[in-house]
Amino acid sequence: MTTTRATRRLGLLTALEGDAASLAVGDAAARHVRLTTAGLAPHLAEAPTGFVPWTRVRSLAIEAPTTWWPYPALGDSIGPILEGLLGGGSMLDASETPTFAVRLTTEDGDRVEWRATQHYLSGYRRGDARAALRLGEYLVARPESRLLLARPAELLDRVSTLVRRGPIAE
Repeated sequence: MTTTRATRRLGLLTALEGDAASLAVGDAAARHVRLTTAGLAPHLAEAPTGFVPWTRVRSLAIEAPTTWWPYPALGDSIGPILEGLLGGGSMLDASETPTFAVRLTTEDGDRVEWRATQHYLSGYRRGDARAALRLGEYLVARPESRLLLARPAELLDRVSTLVRRGPIAE
């Protein structure tokens, strides 16, 4: 049995280190998609429910919901209180766990959609959602970059630096 543990997180991305290093998109304790050097695999907690090798992937879109809250956890805790005080309806249907789509297109033109569980009910910061989307596009466009997935914590450190500072102008 392989074991992994979360070591870092940036928005919707979590570095999973251990026997099977990967980068999780979504809540790694629930439904998420793991990006490995070999390919993409939807998971329910530790159990994989499929696999698509990178060689078959032509596009990858991560469609995470965004929020205007500067700290999404703040929105999750204060938002319902404000909503109750101001007399609004429910923010979410409590009968369903909120998820977002991770979509890919294969070399055959097949479209695959996996659902990932959100960490926050209110969504993610726009910059974090944009960084995850662009990282996915980068990994598809540049096969050599997938080696970075073998060291997911270091990859997240690099992405975090880029998100804070922006790309370096040449």
